[in-house]
Amino acid sequence: MSEHRQFDLFAPPPSENPFTVYDDMRARCPVAHSDKLGGYWIATSYQAVNDVAKAPDLFSSVSISVPKDAFGAELADRPPITLDPPRHSTFRRTLLPAFSPQTIKAMESSVREHACALATALAEQDRCDAAAAYAKQIPSRFMARMIGCAGEREQEFADRMRALLESNELSETKAAMVETTRYLNELIAERRNDPRDDLVSCVLSAEIDGEKLAGQELIGALVLIITAGIDTTWSAIGSSLWHLARHPEDRARLVAEPELIPTAVEEFLRVYSPVQVARVVTGDTHFHGVDLVAGDSILMGVPSANRDAAEFPAADRVLLDRAVNRHLAFGVGIHRCLGSSIARMEMRIALEEWLRVIPEFTLAPGAAVSWSTGHVWGPRKLDLLLGGAPCASS
Repeated sequence: MSEHRQFDLFAPPPSENPFTVYDDMRARCPVAHSDKLGGYWIATSYQAVNDVAKAPDLFSSVSISVPKDAFGAELADRPPITLDPPRHSTFRRTLLPAFSPQTIKAMESSVREHACALATALAEQDRCDAAAAYAKQIPSRFMARMIGCAGEREQEFADRMRALLESNELSETKAAMVETTRYLNELIAERRNDPRDDLVSCVLSAEIDGEKLAGQELIGALVLIITAGIDTTWSAIGSSLWHLARHPEDRARLVAEPELIPTAVEEFLRVYSPVQVARVVTGDTHFHGVDLVAGDSILMGVPSANRDAAEFPAADRVLLDRAVNRHLAFGVGIHRCLGSSIARMEMRIALEEWLRVIPEFTLAPGAAVSWSTGHVWGPRKLDLLLGGAPCASS
């Protein structure tokens, strides 16, 4: 068990497949402890993660990171995910219209056009970094449009957010927040003078306990929405392409049976879950065999929970047509991901268009993949060799 006490969420992944890092830990203890990053607990089993998520009175969202000041004390507040009931539901309701099925459906065609254009351009090459040139580009453009930075401002948005999205070290993340805060304050000032039908204006109009967000809470809310909207989907698309590059039988099946892609998306989300966040224990309690103390941090190891054989038959295998898939990739309980429908749509279209245009691809030789660390896991470099004739247009 001593190796578990040295587990560092921000350390480089110890194996070719970082998602297997919890396997031994989960087999030994559903709730483990690490002495790194100031000390924190890790819920590793499906049941333990589910129990943490569904008990907000015992496991508070007041801090969702390990360590608690990972993003700097000034940005510890990131509503709605750092809010507990009843303030959480009030703020979340304000955001719902921006994530409605009608809103998402209206943007599908532009996402498909963008994915098709990206894939078509990449198909002219023999080799590409699919993480940077494809997986990242799709959610980045979508989020730029959602916050009102479409057209000529899309590149400015991407440039200004790059440092935050690509930082791995804690020191890099905190430094990147300085530039991000400056940029978001500029957007906030613009929208206060000229409100629009976009996410920034939506957040500016939101109220908690009868008061509009201001200062750290306002910046924190926008940081959460933007990073969650880009980083997680970028990671999920990249991990899906990484899997298909390593498993030609799965790639061939999805090319031949594209109707399986929505089900495959759910399976990729299960086996390669990108996100894991923390909670703070509110009172001393005995939980899944260990004694937790008020103030302890506990990480919800979703990548581990979704590989738990107690919940998923053949949990370590990717089954593209898995019929029952109650994965926790989007969370569970009151903090279930508000943008899950957007992420599913972007992943589905990204895979449909890539496989239609580039049905043949493999990992390039050498160090083809590098992974992000911390609370979001996914390929930050995915060097692929491209080959084969494109399929006929659908």
